[in-house]
Amino acid sequence: MRRVPSFRAPGVGRPLTLLRVFLVASALILVLGAVGLSSRLSGELRAATLEDTAGDTAAYADAVLAPSLVRGNAVVASRGALRRLVRTLRLPDDVRGLNVYSRNGRLVFSSTHPERIGRRRVSPDLKSVVKTNVASARLVEPTGRGPEVVKVWAPLHDARGRVAGAAEVALDDSVVTDTIANARWTIWYAVGIVFGILWLALAVLVSGASARMRSQNKDLETRSHDLLESSRELEATLLETIATLNAAVEARDPYTAGHSQRVRRVSLAIGRELRLSVKQMGALGTAALFHDIGKIGMPDSILTKPERLDRAEQLVMREHAVRGAEIVGRITSLKDSVPAIRHHHERWDGLGYPDGLSGREIPVEAAIIAIADAWDAMTTDRPYAAALGMEEAMLQIHAGREKQFSPVVVDAFASVSRRRPAEILPPDVSPASAVAV
Repeated sequence: MRRVPSFRAPGVGRPLTLLRVFLVASALILVLGAVGLSSRLSGELRAATLEDTAGDTAAYADAVLAPSLVRGNAVVASRGALRRLVRTLRLPDDVRGLNVYSRNGRLVFSSTHPERIGRRRVSPDLKSVVKTNVASARLVEPTGRGPEVVKVWAPLHDARGRVAGAAEVALDDSVVTDTIANARWTIWYAVGIVFGILWLALAVLVSGASARMRSQNKDLETRSHDLLESSRELEATLLETIATLNAAVEARDPYTAGHSQRVRRVSLAIGRELRLSVKQMGALGTAALFHDIGKIGMPDSILTKPERLDRAEQLVMREHAVRGAEIVGRITSLKDSVPAIRHHHERWDGLGYPDGLSGREIPVEAAIIAIADAWDAMTTDRPYAAALGMEEAMLQIHAGREKQFSPVVVDAFASVSRRRPAEILPPDVSPASAVAV
């Protein structure tokens, strides 16, 4: 008998691993997103700070510089204007330098290089501020060794709001960097907290999903175990039922009592001689034990008839092979034994039943049971025939070689009779009476 294969409920190892990978990947994505967003916000803050600085500087230029230097629609550089500018000019501490230019690029005033006053300078920044009337600011590296400065270009307007010139103001970079630095840390903290909360929320969801999967898997394993136990109990009940039916068949015919067990013993001896696989041996033993189970439906008038059966009765009796296969076939774990039960009355020459198989078409397990069945029938007493002696029965087996029986199986049976005769002896026969042919 083969054991029912165990069933194992599918685990959650792979889904949980995927959830963990998803959680790690989402953390990386959120970190990258936070870095990108913080960098973008820092850049926007930098641009906004520079823009505010440019606006403040432009207001300062119009309020302080323009009244002293702008006359009409031009920037003048008279000594009186410069003296007035020097008297009124109080540069803030964060101003590193101040240059004032006319529209055409002539330097009118310089706090750092007065010797260059009067020279002209062609500067894209000057042209841009004069043309657009918009102040601009940017961080630049000064020539030589020194810190960064904020270079601001601001237009100077006349009384009517027209551009008369431009002021170039160099500011200490702290006016921008301190503001940016303070705000940057605020941005990074805020973004980090927000994205951290998002990731924690995602982690809670993943943890809940994992817990639900574990719970569902545990419930599935419990149900699978219960189902498996029910299946095993059902198959055990079916096996017991078939064994009971098999015993009932033999009980109805006292002349065949023990027949199935003897056929099984001889069949397994031949199977071992042929070196069948473990799987084949299991199927062979089961098929040999239940090969006559189909006789359960035979009427007593046929099953226990003391004379030989007539043609009509033989046809009815032959149905037991198909019926037996159908009965055993209802048990999934015994499906490998079904062909041997159905075909154990096939003949090598094709004249057997129920399907008229011949030669190698006959399953080897069925061919083995055919010889074991015939051997037990010849060596035990029957209502219509006395038991044959060992020598005569062996001659009958050899006579059926390549006619009724498979030659390979006949040779294996003969080998067993020579080397291990005790394995095929009929009941009440001592090993000393065995004859090797």
